[in-house]
Formats: sequence, C-alpha cells, structure tokens
Amino acid sequence: MDKEVIPVPENTELPETAIPVRPIDTTEEATLRTCFPWNVFFLEKIEYRPQAVLCRGKLRTDADAAYNTVKDNIQKLFGDRFYILFQYSLSTGKPFFAVVPQAQPVLADRSRPWIEYTAALLLLLLAIVSTTFSGAALAKITGNVQLMVWAGLPYAVCTISILGLRDLGRYLVARFYQIDSSLPYFIPLPFLPGTYGCLVQLQSPMPNRKAVFDLGFVASGLGLAIALPILMWGLAHSTIVPIDLKSTLFSFDAFNPRFSLLLSILSKLALGNKFGPEKAIDLHHIAIAAYLSLTIVTINLMPLRRMDGGYIVHGMFGQKPSAIVSQLSKFLLLILGFIRFKSSEVGHTDLLFLAIAISLIPAIDEPALNDVSELNPWRDGLGIAMLIILALILIPVPAILMPLLDL
Repeated sequence: MDKEVIPVPENTELPETAIPVRPIDTTEEATLRTCFPWNVFFLEKIEYRPQAVLCRGKLRTDADAAYNTVKDNIQKLFGDRFYILFQYSLSTGKPFFAVVPQAQPVLADRSRPWIEYTAALLLLLLAIVSTTFSGAALAKITGNVQLMVWAGLPYAVCTISILGLRDLGRYLVARFYQIDSSLPYFIPLPFLPGTYGCLVQLQSPMPNRKAVFDLGFVASGLGLAIALPILMWGLAHSTIVPIDLKSTLFSFDAFNPRFSLLLSILSKLALGNKFGPEKAIDLHHIAIAAYLSLTIVTINLMPLRRMDGGYIVHGMFGQKPSAIVSQLSKFLLLILGFIRFKSSEVGHTDLLFLAIAISLIPAIDEPALNDVSELNPWRDGLGIAMLIILALILIPVPAILMPLLDL
C-alpha cells in the first residue's frame, strides 16, 4: 500500500495529559514565519498538531507559485527535514500549509537490490504460466501439456500485454515525477483471468494533482488503447449463437453484451448484421482475454481510492470533491446492479455483487503535497473523456437504442 503522509485532522483534540510532539521549537517557529512572503501567502497563525505544524493564512497569488516559493524557502532553511503540504481545509475550504517531518528522504532514483528484479521476473513467469493454463482451460484442452501450452499461449500473451503495459505506464509516470515506487510485480491467480495485473507500490507522496491525474490516466489510457482493438479483433473472429437468458457477465459461450452500451456497439461494428435480436456471441479466446482484461481496467477506472479513476477524479477536482464523486459512483453502480437484477428474467446478481464489493472501498484519498493547484484545461478534457468511456462501459443499452442498433 502507498505510504500516507497526511497531517493530523484539524479538529483533533488531545487529552489534557497528552503532550504534543512538536517538530519545531520556538526559535525555529520564528524562522519558519519568514518563509511566507506576505504577497504570496499572508501567514495569520501557526497551529501545532502531533508531528505537524499547520500554517494558516490567505493565498495572494497563483497556487503553484505560492507552493513553490514557500517550499523553496523552507528547504533552504531546513533542508529535507520536512514534507511541505498545501491543501484545502475540509472544514473551511480554505488553503493552508502543513509542515510534516520526513521519516526518510525520497529516493526515486535509488539503486535496487538484485532480489527486487529477480522477484519481479519470477512473478512475471508465474503469471505467464497461470494465464497460459487459464487459456488452455478456456479452450477445453487438458491432459497434454504441450497442447495446453500452444492453446493457452495466445490468451496469455494478450492478457499479459494489456495488463502489463497498463501498469508499466503507471510505473514510468511515477519515475517521471520522481515518486519512489516498487517495480511492477505481477499477481498470478490460479483461476480466470490468470492474473489481476501488476502491483506498483507508491512509496513516497505525490507532488501535485497533475502527477495524481497522470498516474491514473496513463495507466487506464494504455489499458483501453490496447484492450479495445484486441477485443474488436476477437469479436470479429467469434461466432453467433442463440441468446441464453441465463447468460451472466462471464458466460463466454453465449455472451450477451447488451449490459454495456460500449460493448454492444463494438460487437455490432465487429460482427455487423450477423449480431442481431435474439442473438448472443460465442467468444473467441482472444476476445475473452481482451474482455477480461477490459473488465479489470474498468474496475480500476472506477473513481475510488487508489484506483486509476480515483486518481483521475482527485487530480481534476481535489481531495474533498473526489470523495463526493466516489460516494456518488458507488450509489450509481448499486442502482445499475438493481436494474440488471430486476430487468433480467432470471434475476442476475453479478453486477450487484460487484457493486456491493466496490462500495466497501474507502472514498477519501490522501492529498498530494500540493493539492491546491488545479489541472490545465486539456487534462480536464481528457479526464472527462475517460469518465464518459467508463459510463459507456457500465450503462446498459437503453430501450430506445435497441431498434437503432438492431439488437
């Protein structure tokens, strides 16, 4: 899990017997006050919290300029002794600075011991094995190991490529912003889809909301950019079968994409008039690999804590608004789950169970060091486009569009 660097909440009250641990003394406080030019951030008062100093005042210039000026001034006097956070107060909505002791310096360019590379390589090999045998199971090949490998390898290559490149993108963004992170470690699974992708642990705070946004957008963007074309190819090589009303989200031999507007449109584009009313799709194994990978990318695109979508929304709106969006998305997903449960003749609960599981994820995320500076307009536009894609994946085909799509 990511290391959190969050000041103690503003409304924290210590017991009378407790002695707050002050990271600076009286002399250093006087020095700290000189780090806030009046025309940049007019310092009004300093408050102490356990292991943190809150500096409140009025922002009088651009947020980026204020943060960089104050951070540079503090680092000139105190070196790398502190993290300097700039965030909005959850109670008043006004920006404030927090000075938090740094346990150890940020080491984004540290040399890695050979065991980290060895572990990453071994996990990759295990993921290739697990996805290969998952692909063989989908092809219903058992017994002969050589046949199982040849049958399952295309599925494994597609799955590893989509999910691996997605998380490699996150790792490279972390390196670009000098965020200390682990290598991408694959997570092998003994069942479908064979892997959940990679785990990239962020081990130092994110510098600003731009970095937060890019971490989520680049990862999800790479996943979608690779998964969707492969899915189209797989759909084009799939076969049409009679629809099965008992089909679930993971019924690959009678796949009914109508639960997703985007998947329905892609199926229609790939299969043309062959895919029509009362028809389902027997998915090609490449289509299964792309669909399962797309499902993982979609789950991570949900605007939830420490997921790609959560990073995107946090970068666009900030910490508190992103928590509101997160709670709203959980509620909307539950509604979609109930709609699917009520509208299907056999009462499908697959999406409802997914919505309930997602609702347990905490909403609020830790702030970036500079959580006040906003994104530029083109990043906001890319974020909105990504959320529209998420909505197109999640919403079912409206009844009014069924005749237009000939579904």
